Amino acid sequence: KQTGFVDEAVLVSDTEPTRILGLSFWNSKEDAERYHREQYPKIQEMLKDLLGTEPVVRTFDVHTSTTHRIVSGKAA
Repeated sequence: KQTGFVDEAVLVSDTEPTRILGLSFWNSKEDAERYHREQYPKIQEMLKDLLGTEPVVRTFDVHTSTTHRIVSGKAA
């Protein structure tokens, strides 16, 4: 369990099944950055042989959400 972790959504393209988008939601940008700094490299190392390319990580702020009931301004 990661401090500040709220939820994860994984989307798989219906036309390109090898194209996958993972969205993680965090209580704060700091929580997301801590995970990316401390845990993400370990996870990426474990999965590197399964991935065709290196993942691209981008940071966004949640503007609105009805499904996850995430407050505006939370890191995603």
